[in-house]
Amino acid sequence: AFPGDAGRVLRWDRVLAALGEPVEAAPMTVAESRANESVFGARWDRVTRTLEALGCGGLPPVVVPEVSVAAGGGVTEGADAVFTVSASPAPTAPLAVDVTVAQAGDFGAGTGARTVIVPVGGSVTVTVGTSDDESDESDGSVSVTVDAGDGYTVSAAQGSASVAVADDDDPPPVIPVVSISGATGGEEGQDVTFTLSASPAPSAPLAVSVTVAASGDFGVSAGSRTVTIPIGGSASLSLGTVDDGADEPDGSVSLSLNAGDGYTVGLLSAETASVLDNDDAPLVAEPEIGVTAGSAITEGADAVFTVTASPAPSAPLTVNVTVAQAGGYGAATGARTVTIPTSGSATLTVSTSDDGADEADGSVSVAVDAGDGYTVSGTQGSASVAVSDDDDPPPLDVPEVSVADGSVVEGAFGPLSLLEFSVTLSEVSAQDVTVRYVIRSGTAVGGLDYWGGAGQVTIWAGFRSATIGVNVKDDTRREPDETLTVELTDADGAVIADSAGAATGTIIDND
Repeated sequence: AFPGDAGRVLRWDRVLAALGEPVEAAPMTVAESRANESVFGARWDRVTRTLEALGCGGLPPVVVPEVSVAAGGGVTEGADAVFTVSASPAPTAPLAVDVTVAQAGDFGAGTGARTVIVPVGGSVTVTVGTSDDESDESDGSVSVTVDAGDGYTVSAAQGSASVAVADDDDPPPVIPVVSISGATGGEEGQDVTFTLSASPAPSAPLAVSVTVAASGDFGVSAGSRTVTIPIGGSASLSLGTVDDGADEPDGSVSLSLNAGDGYTVGLLSAETASVLDNDDAPLVAEPEIGVTAGSAITEGADAVFTVTASPAPSAPLTVNVTVAQAGGYGAATGARTVTIPTSGSATLTVSTSDDGADEADGSVSVAVDAGDGYTVSGTQGSASVAVSDDDDPPPLDVPEVSVADGSVVEGAFGPLSLLEFSVTLSEVSAQDVTVRYVIRSGTAVGGLDYWGGAGQVTIWAGFRSATIGVNVKDDTRREPDETLTVELTDADGAVIADSAGAATGTIIDND
């Protein structure tokens, strides 16, 4: 306690005046306001000694403020989060306090370290702004934490505070996912049903685009259409089928989802329901099997046959046939089978060989044999393809024919004299031999010196020779002897001798 006598009071007032403090200040107040100087300043050493001389017991202990922070009420994004930072006791001079601002969530708060000045009043308001965005997000918070610093201590109980920040954005609308959750088929004449589901259920009736397809002929109308799913979340689509009297394979009806507005297509985007035929198969008479032949061929080509079933079988039909040939053409003969498909006909090919033997023309034939599941045609039970031989016959043992030279004196027999050439066989033939020839000019000129061009001569059966005659003109010109040539060109029943197939005729001048 400060002494109360007037003398000491007067001396204290002088100390205060010397320090620039108001004279009514108590020693404790002065000590607190000069705490730093009391610790570091030489000036306060003198003050301390003065106070001790006055009997004040020296400086009082220094009191450091404890800083805390308190949060205001929760806010909605876009509003300011408010905090109160307090110092206890209040500082004798403005006090710089370090704080850190943080947030939980994304509300645009200016986070990080900042400095707050606590005035001598003892508290200050800290405002942290938030942003009002349009994103739907979880609620969060903004917090302020007092950091350690000079001239104060941090409250252990109230060293940080948090203001709740509420999001004010509506969540985005949930788009339903549409799927086909079931399909029910049945016999023709019954409805085929599909179930469509939307998850989550729509808030209003939802139009969904679908496509219907059908396999088989059961009277289902295929194509695009619309199914409306009510707010209950599911709808059924029933499609009628027709109960006809035709036996036919089973079929199906399929439904597929198309993209559209207000929904997305789920994984179960297509479904198929079976439609069963309920008609008995008609009784079918056994097919009658016939065979027809293709065009005639030359040996080495394939003989082609068509085996036909009437009516066409309802399933592939095995038919027994026998292949035969007339002649020796290498065809694979004997029994074999032909399978006729449901189209009603099959082609049977029989190969022949192109040999080098001259032989008579022949044929390849196919005959239908009796078997199970068919009958044999009474008029077309077999067919034949003509096969022609393409080999030349071997050469015959025939005589050779030759022609010998001849000569005549012009005018020997009048205006026209006959120049004769003897055509001779190497041996007598049992058949007539016809020999064709041509007369070629030499020094003698046709039409001027002789008459004749081409012709033929016959050696009768049993004879060996015949004569070719050329008429020679008798002119009055004096000239050298002249010549012409007879050449054998072809023969029937004989071959022309290599060395005697031509002869020279000489016309001897008589002038």
